[in-house]
Amino acid sequence: MSSTSRRKMLAAQEDIANQIVELAKRKDMTVYQTVNDILEQAMRVEGIGLSLKQVVDERWMLERAKEIGFTFTIEQLLIQIVDGAFVENKEKFTVILREIGHWYGKYFDAKHDEPLQAFRDAMELFCLGDMEYSLEQGNRELSLTLIGEKLTPGYTELFSVMTEELLTVLGYKLKDKELRKGMLKLEMKR
Repeated sequence: MSSTSRRKMLAAQEDIANQIVELAKRKDMTVYQTVNDILEQAMRVEGIGLSLKQVVDERWMLERAKEIGFTFTIEQLLIQIVDGAFVENKEKFTVILREIGHWYGKYFDAKHDEPLQAFRDAMELFCLGDMEYSLEQGNRELSLTLIGEKLTPGYTELFSVMTEELLTVLGYKLKDKELRKGMLKLEMKR
């Protein structure tokens, strides 16, 4: 924001204003910065056609699902189904997952100014349960690591096929791949 921008006064209930002052202190920000941050996020939410209440309620449901282990159950079901498919017919499901990766790569590339960021966002959603990932981007290189103690060899291999194809569509080529029970590491380069 430029130093010549104009300010407007906003009114708030005293208890809410006091909470904002406390929040600003905890975040080591000014009240002005805190209020602007809150308003900016509220306007972002409204800009995508949602209400702040919807976003908070949906996030609360997601956090609640994580607390009671619901995401863990879904994650385990997905891993076991994919692993079973892999054991049943490795070649068939390798082709299917490669096609899915190709489609997602094209989708992210066509629909997003920063397709790699869209992929990163998808990984955030994907890893809600017990899995963790890191996606590091350097000068013309990319490293993706997926770790989860429940990851089976079949699931890990099929996920790597899908992800490798997605990243290939985004302009990367496989440099190195490491697959183990519970871990996937892809090293890609442009």
